[in-house]
Amino acid sequence: MTKTLADCKIGDTVTLTKVLDKQLTIQLYSMGCILGEEITLERIAPFGEPMIIRVEDSFISIRKDDAEKMEINA
Repeated sequence: MTKTLADCKIGDTVTLTKVLDKQLTIQLYSMGCILGEEITLERIAPFGEPMIIRVEDSFISIRKDDAEKMEINA
């Protein structure tokens, strides 16, 4: 079974292995988040989204819908 970013808990640090949506790949790349990058889940809003992730020194807000399209290696 493949894990996605949506399966993570606050504080988890994982490696991004695959993005299942081409447009999302482009958006993440423009924000400095590329395949093989370490991602830390910093916060989750009260209703489950958005999720705040840290990529190096940047913080990115991700919808849960998009997090489900981001495969990870824990």
